[in-house]
Amino acid sequence: MMRKTLILLTCTLSVSLFLGTAQAQKQPKMAVSDHISLMDADENYQKEYWDAAYKLYRDLHIKYPDHSLISYKAGKVSYKLKKYDEALTFLTKASTKKPKGVKDLEFWLGQAQHKEGMLDEALVNYEAYRKTLKGKAQTTDIVNDYMHQVSLAKKLMSTPVNVTIKNMGEAVNTEFTESNPSVTADGRVLIFSTCRPENTGGQKDPTFGIYYQDIWMSERDSVSGEWMDAEIIKGALNSNAHDASPSISPDGNVIIIYRSINGGDLYYSKRRRNGDWREPEQIKGKVNTTYFESSGCITADKKRIFFVSEREGGSKGAKAQGNCDIWMATKKGTYEYDEPVNLGATINTIDDEVSVFVHPDGNTIFFGSNGKNSIGGYDIFKSEWKNGKWTTPINLGFPINTLGDEKQFSLTADGTKAYVTSSREDSKGEFDIYEIDLTNYVLPDPEGLNQGSTGITSGSISILKGKVLDGKEGTPLESVVKITDDKGHVIDELETSESGDFLIVLEGAITYTISVKQDGFKPYEEKITLPKTPGKTETVVKAIFLEDAD
Repeated sequence: MMRKTLILLTCTLSVSLFLGTAQAQKQPKMAVSDHISLMDADENYQKEYWDAAYKLYRDLHIKYPDHSLISYKAGKVSYKLKKYDEALTFLTKASTKKPKGVKDLEFWLGQAQHKEGMLDEALVNYEAYRKTLKGKAQTTDIVNDYMHQVSLAKKLMSTPVNVTIKNMGEAVNTEFTESNPSVTADGRVLIFSTCRPENTGGQKDPTFGIYYQDIWMSERDSVSGEWMDAEIIKGALNSNAHDASPSISPDGNVIIIYRSINGGDLYYSKRRRNGDWREPEQIKGKVNTTYFESSGCITADKKRIFFVSEREGGSKGAKAQGNCDIWMATKKGTYEYDEPVNLGATINTIDDEVSVFVHPDGNTIFFGSNGKNSIGGYDIFKSEWKNGKWTTPINLGFPINTLGDEKQFSLTADGTKAYVTSSREDSKGEFDIYEIDLTNYVLPDPEGLNQGSTGITSGSISILKGKVLDGKEGTPLESVVKITDDKGHVIDELETSESGDFLIVLEGAITYTISVKQDGFKPYEEKITLPKTPGKTETVVKAIFLEDAD
């Protein structure tokens, strides 16, 4: 009897709540079972179970197409799922009969219009929403950032940068997600992460419903210049879990990857002589924490690492600026890095910085951010280290950046080709990798913020790359190559890879001394002058053959 009474009271309460809500908002009447479905949808939305909430709201909208509150909620969750065209349809319909008690309909409608390129309309709705705010909120609410983004988008889209962008096609992209492109300094090797069934283990992540990410590689054909069909990277680099956010060192001998361990940590893998990759080892020192760390990128000399972290701060007083920030740490030992420093408020925002790429010159970074100076979603920015500080980041412009998300970026040393993760009309999957021809690129600066170079790179770059070999057997040698300038100052001591390779970025028009000392071989020494051509990257390739000590 008590159980029946409880059920009766529950049903009566549900009906009362429903009738009260419907009467207050003058919405079409709903069956009790559908009202319960609406509450389930709301609960899923609050828990950020977007797919479940979307299905419930969509089904309810089919039954009650004139219920503006359902249209409003269906619009919001469609936006969360990046179904922007559906979000615009739902929210536009809701706006014809604005549901009572809803205070942010104009905000969400502006968001959908922003993504769909209706910039003037978005600005009108953003402003309408802003006027409903009280006191300081009118100037501090995030809608002000979105209004700034729309204004910037109108400027950048009216003067597109001079680039050619093409989908990398079937050699790299599939119906699944491809992301995190990273290219070697010479532009001959491209690695990326992908969620496809051919990956190691072939299993899906039960949380996100996607195949676990693995690292794949494509090489540029030396004759045709075309990218060859990508293959899963050889060796022990990939695991059965997520191996993602890769970056390859400029010389192509080290890969930094993210693994979903300990909240998300950074690992490194070294290339063997036969081209296979070793089992990744965790980066040592102060880089990894119990917080999320990802998107690590090392400089050409491997003395610094730039990476993204959600940490709150460091032991030296470094404080985070937002949720995900870019940090930098200096080498302490072999793949061991000291206490990181936050790149500061010039680079990091209260929003998210999600990726970072450091150019082989070691002084130019490119990163993905959804801060106020993006034009919509995540954009790619450039900053340079000048006079002891980072220059104000500059948006790379349209159509490199779009109203959608561009999160990851990589660039050849000569600045002629770049690679970006993006979702565009010709994308094969949710995200594809695109190649950008930057031959005629000039950095846009509609707000007069540029304090650095106007090109994609800082100007003249000279690269010395080579291989140390046994002069008799022709086999590669692991050794140390010392580079000294014309004044006798030691510039660097490079450890060659297992394949005997080394690479260093140097100032051109200077004569350097290359010296190698190796047990069992005669000391080697040679002078070499690196060329310097204004606005270009010069590369000198040197094969060093060591003679037996006998």
